[in-house]
Amino acid sequence: MVPSTEQAWSDLHADIRTFVQRRVRGHADVDDIVQRVFLQAHRALPTLRDADRLHAWFYQTTRRAIVDHYRQPARAREVGTDGTLDSLAGVEPDEEPALASLAACLHPLIAQLAPPDQEALRLIDLEGLGQADAAAQLGLSVSGMKSRVQRARRRLRAAVDACCRIELDRRGAIRDVETRAGGCGCQRDCG
Repeated sequence: MVPSTEQAWSDLHADIRTFVQRRVRGHADVDDIVQRVFLQAHRALPTLRDADRLHAWFYQTTRRAIVDHYRQPARAREVGTDGTLDSLAGVEPDEEPALASLAACLHPLIAQLAPPDQEALRLIDLEGLGQADAAAQLGLSVSGMKSRVQRARRRLRAAVDACCRIELDRRGAIRDVETRAGGCGCQRDCG
């Protein structure tokens, strides 16, 4: 017999939430994904035939929801009213101060790039346009747009590396950020 959604929630909620937290930053994003999974469960549980596979079904559905979350283009990157990045990958400034400090330096670093690089990063990474849409808007081929975005990201990465020393934890998350000697021209120090 397949359990009700309420029973599945009480049995699996904590485990599913922990599973998502290990893969996604930002409390709001974690909550959204968990709710999406349990909404899908609510719709699918009456049709589920094998109750023994319920646990596997939940984790597979959760994995798909996480993949879908990362496929949504730049949805979590927001440009603040002062022109700086308030949030990067869904992390609030009070949750991850090192990441928020680095985000504040990105806008001035992007402004130092050549106009075509700025435009590519703005359209793709900040506004979340797809590469085909951005290519059409700029009158480029899709492959030309992809190349432009890759070059712009490479140049931005070089500018960030020249400006800041970034310490990562074992999972690759930003742990600490320090401004290198000479700085990068940001209005605010990275670290």
